[in-house]
Amino acid sequence: MGCGMGVIKYLLFIFNFIFVLCGLAILVVGVLVQVGKTSYEVSDRLEDITGNITAPAITLIVIGCIIFVIAFLGCCGAIRESHCMIVTFACLLLAILIVQVAIAIYAFVKVKNSGDINFKDVYAKDLFYKYGEGHLEETEVVDTIQNWFKCCGVDGPQDFPVTLRRPIPGSCCGKESTCDPLSAYQKGCSDVLEEMFKYSLTILGGVALGIAAAELIGIIFALCLANSIKNAQRRGYSV
Repeated sequence: MGCGMGVIKYLLFIFNFIFVLCGLAILVVGVLVQVGKTSYEVSDRLEDITGNITAPAITLIVIGCIIFVIAFLGCCGAIRESHCMIVTFACLLLAILIVQVAIAIYAFVKVKNSGDINFKDVYAKDLFYKYGEGHLEETEVVDTIQNWFKCCGVDGPQDFPVTLRRPIPGSCCGKESTCDPLSAYQKGCSDVLEEMFKYSLTILGGVALGIAAAELIGIIFALCLANSIKNAQRRGYSV
């Protein structure tokens, strides 16, 4: 095996170390999106508003864990100069790459079709109009959304006195007591939820594509090294 393949061998090892970090990055993004979704929505009642972003988030978590294991396989294969391990690594990496590209496409399609979701109507009917006594779950969800995203009402703070005939709650201005219209957050929560939905899926798709590009380089390196190792074994020598 020539000097060039020796360099590729160590580049592949370094790549897999970076790949471990990429796997952790995917895992962290998936966890943050999933935890954020759970924290912001509090219940499954907002599933109709945000659409199903749980599936790609959980998929990224699983992929992050798998990538971590595959990277270890690639490191061992490169150091031990094992043709079988390196080819297995390349095949598994290709499978992960295909899945990630599918996730990215799914995420971007969901963002593109987000206009089909009437965030304002669903949020108002399923949550906001039920705010108050007798609807503790819906009230908690609305307050949590308003606290987290610093928004108020469906279109703005005027929705509480005008539509619900009740004072503006403290969650609209970060206080325990009620808020006055001037101190309340002026942005409506339906717009904020739509922005959050698009932003989350865009991040998911972008991260998936970015890591897939790095994986493609790793696959090329792995196949070149595997071919060189096989040729070296035929000639009876190694690096």
